[in-house]
Amino acid sequence: MSKTHQVEPPRQSTRTTASNVQNASQLEFASNSSTPAKKKFGSNLAYTSTPQDYESARDHLSKEMEGRWVGAMPIEEFLNTFVPTSDVPLPEIPENFNPFQNVPESGQDSSRYGPFIDAIEPWMPHLEAVNTSNREDTVNGVKLKTDISIYNRDQSVPNRTDFSQMELWIEFKSNNGIAFRDITEDLHAGPFTPATQQGKFIRGQLAHYAGAMHSMQFRNFSFSMLVETQSARFLRWDPSGAIVTAAFNYRAKPKLMAEFLWRFDHLSAQDRGHDPTVRPADLPNDVAARVRETLGIKRNDTALYRYELPGMVGSGYAYGPKLTTQNRSLVSRCTRNQPVVWIPTSDNVVKEGPWSQERKIYMKDTWRFLSNSPNIVVMPEHKIYEQLYSHKVPNIPEHVIGGDIDGGKTRTQEFVNAMWLCVDSEPRISPYQHYRLFHPVVGRPLYEFDCTRQLVTGVFHALEAHSHAFQDAKILHRDISAGNVILTDEGRGLLIDWELAKEVSDIGSRRPDRTGTWQFMSAKLLEDPHKYHELSDDLESFLHVLAWITLRYVPAIDTYLASDRDNDLAMFDEVCANQGHFESGGRIKALAFAAAIYPSRKFRPKIPTPLLKLLRRLRVPFKSLYGEPTSDTSDDDETESDIEEKLDDALSVIREVSAKRLKSLETSALFLKHTSRALEKGIWPTDDKTDKNLPGNFAKTNKTEPKTTRYRSSHLVGSKREASPTPEQGTKRLRTPATSEMMRE
Repeated sequence: MSKTHQVEPPRQSTRTTASNVQNASQLEFASNSSTPAKKKFGSNLAYTSTPQDYESARDHLSKEMEGRWVGAMPIEEFLNTFVPTSDVPLPEIPENFNPFQNVPESGQDSSRYGPFIDAIEPWMPHLEAVNTSNREDTVNGVKLKTDISIYNRDQSVPNRTDFSQMELWIEFKSNNGIAFRDITEDLHAGPFTPATQQGKFIRGQLAHYAGAMHSMQFRNFSFSMLVETQSARFLRWDPSGAIVTAAFNYRAKPKLMAEFLWRFDHLSAQDRGHDPTVRPADLPNDVAARVRETLGIKRNDTALYRYELPGMVGSGYAYGPKLTTQNRSLVSRCTRNQPVVWIPTSDNVVKEGPWSQERKIYMKDTWRFLSNSPNIVVMPEHKIYEQLYSHKVPNIPEHVIGGDIDGGKTRTQEFVNAMWLCVDSEPRISPYQHYRLFHPVVGRPLYEFDCTRQLVTGVFHALEAHSHAFQDAKILHRDISAGNVILTDEGRGLLIDWELAKEVSDIGSRRPDRTGTWQFMSAKLLEDPHKYHELSDDLESFLHVLAWITLRYVPAIDTYLASDRDNDLAMFDEVCANQGHFESGGRIKALAFAAAIYPSRKFRPKIPTPLLKLLRRLRVPFKSLYGEPTSDTSDDDETESDIEEKLDDALSVIREVSAKRLKSLETSALFLKHTSRALEKGIWPTDDKTDKNLPGNFAKTNKTEPKTTRYRSSHLVGSKREASPTPEQGTKRLRTPATSEMMRE
């Protein structure tokens, strides 16, 4: 849609008046012509229903990294801090010898790859550099290729980009100072991260590659290199951001390049950033076969890994395939989870309960948020579960264990006050700790329901858990999403992922990013990134979860077209504006509530079910929250005085009803009442199970890195320029939708 038809977001409040929603057709206009859905890529890819193109991903990753580039760190300090010296000395480089004399200073980037590899090869006896600029890897459905990839020689070295094996990657650019600018001796040469289209593009590209590498490996941090015509920079990446060195002339000072690569070559795997608590499984063939069978893995050659359980090392290990993620983003929680098999050792001290025997369990690997303030302690998720257990909160996983991964704390945040820091705005860097959690309940996602009654039952059970946690344990979940309610084999709903929960007494926000998964966050939270998260926001998220799953997975009547489904689901992805570092949205959600046409006027289930009626009942309080009380009771024969009197009386009643509805959002009672009544008195079909193959876009992506994504001189060659400003975390949170699961970030 044309940007000139964009619906402007509200300036002060999400409350919608009769003057700005005259009828349902205006909402249709808003839904179809507002800014295309643009979200935090870190957290939300799993739930986005809007097609994503490659360049849009780069734009968002660049935006997500704003305030998270820490530079320009002096080269010597970078080497001494992150790349310890080797016991084996670097071979002497002759004073007048320039190893890079054969590397062209002009022409195509590709002409430099071979000579550059030849120059650096003597400094990497255990590593091999490969020109991978024309051989891509596919990560999260997108084909990506680094210019040079560096691999271990003691493994089978691939002749293509392979993010699952690379130790280091190098990206080349034709000009100096496009992505980053240092402070000169006289004056500031400009912002450290230039706000040019070229600069944003390159930084987004670097972030994309770093995110791909971390998503395909078990890492706490990683390194990369940016090489320009005359200069080079080293980068260190972790979920807090990236540390960037000052530029140095590698042609004039080749020893700095040699020193880095020689030290890096001689580092241990852990010092290169690999997670030491994950390693290839060394299981007897019959045990490995049993693990694959338990997990439903059909291929006998699928690699298995051994995962340590914090606090249970020596008592047993978890075994399963490589953890996968849809997260394109590096920063924030970077959550990934899957079923694994717990196998106790003979030294297991646990003699009874679920951890005393071999069984399938659920594993969550994430980076939990830490506070920058030494006076604030952020409770890890397993400790939150302990509080919930002490108050007998129902419908949550039992026997949860978890803990921090040794050596898994981010370091980027340590340098935000460094004397050499030359950022353009206030850094928005949060510390994170690598964390792993396990529980013995392996369920299935809520959207894999056998019938709509089971779907609503799962939501009802999660509401019960949420209500008891809020009322009894004084804990608010703050991340209600379609992925955080699971169904057990018996059809029972469990509310999981309490990582972002907080005590009700802690009303302040801990961090500069909103909490939740973008598609399911309340309209008010989406509009105002600084709003405190309240109970009403979580209740609205429950409604969004139920509505989103209904529109996405419940078969509809034939007149409900694929385009109708796409338009209705776009409401959950929509972003209306950009407030500084923060994206904002929720406009269409607010309009739909105010006009009482949430979630859709057109949707009707193919098989009649009480589900739609329940959705309409649950939306009622939000009409009062987002709409202004009005009444139209005029009659052509009445005098103006009569009309005013009737209007006053009617508005008084409406305001009273509206206040009562708003009051109902202070507890979960109304939601529980309507949901329970629908389950008890409704006539529910038994054959309206989920359908994952309904027609629609559903995140179709331009999966190939375009050849036109290189810059020459001062302009972008062959690539469409950004038409308007683009709108984090999480998720994690996408969790972005990454940034992602979710914003969890």
